[in-house]
Amino acid sequence: MQGHGGPDSKKQQKEEEFIWVATFLPLKSWKYMVPFQLMTSKVLKQVKETKGIMNYAVKADFPRKHFWTLSIWKDQESLRRFVMAEPHATAIKKFTEWAGDDSAFVEWTSSTDSIDWTEALERLKNPTFYYKKQK
Repeated sequence: MQGHGGPDSKKQQKEEEFIWVATFLPLKSWKYMVPFQLMTSKVLKQVKETKGIMNYAVKADFPRKHFWTLSIWKDQESLRRFVMAEPHATAIKKFTEWAGDDSAFVEWTSSTDSIDWTEALERLKNPTFYYKKQK
């Protein structure tokens, strides 16, 4: 899916470093699909309105119940404010219940604010954190 520029999305100087966050969010059961989708729509509204978002995108493989997010932030403070605010804070708590095996996120920095799914998916192979590691 194509990326969406946020309120702070502008052409930036090349030497500026942005914070990238990619998540892999597999659901462990179909019973979580509707509440997950409802929560996702709330979080997407939140991210669009959050100061410091440069770009974001989501991907889905519905038959497998697999979802990915990719967000690019101006700085750590903007990312922290988003993560701690509602509805994202509730989404994190809910996802501990909904999470399937190998759900994870990875964070890195880059000088570009253009969505790059190839880079994100490659980096998710060595995540910063697993929500739930496959046994």
